[in-house]
Amino acid sequence: MTEERNLNGLPQEKLAEVLDSFRDPEVFQAVTGPWKSRVVWQDGMRAKAYMRNHQVEMDEPGDLTATDAAASAHEQLLSAIGSCMTVGFVVNATKQGVRIRDLEIAVEGYFDNIRKWAGVEDEGNPGYGQISAKCFVRADADEQTLREIWRLAVEGSPVTQSVANPTSVETDFEMVG
Repeated sequence: MTEERNLNGLPQEKLAEVLDSFRDPEVFQAVTGPWKSRVVWQDGMRAKAYMRNHQVEMDEPGDLTATDAAASAHEQLLSAIGSCMTVGFVVNATKQGVRIRDLEIAVEGYFDNIRKWAGVEDEGNPGYGQISAKCFVRADADEQTLREIWRLAVEGSPVTQSVANPTSVETDFEMVG
């Protein structure tokens, strides 16, 4: 019986096997998507997002007449970016045999024109005009190696690249009941 090496909480051989399986068109298609989230309004500005067998509460700050019971959707977008970068960093570090001791990614964003969301202006982008992320890591590798792992994590992050590059969002509407 062979003992599988585990690094950064990931089984290295299994990770390599899984990543290699992405070459198979059927596996590639299966992991490409669709990934789904269903968001259900709860009350006030609160909503709950369901993703596979997970759920996340969302709300807005109390000063917007919400209850501030949970993070907002735009805060969760920043969290999604940071989470995706974290996974990418860990996977790329593990592939290179680098042990991570501590890892934290700070993500922040600034809206271009939130007045459009509020309905007090018609023009402009109500979304984030700028998002920045900074990686803080302590690991068993030199700085150049870690910077390369960070680059791979950012450039390979599906969430980050969906936000950073023009992404088509098609919408539809249907009244039910």
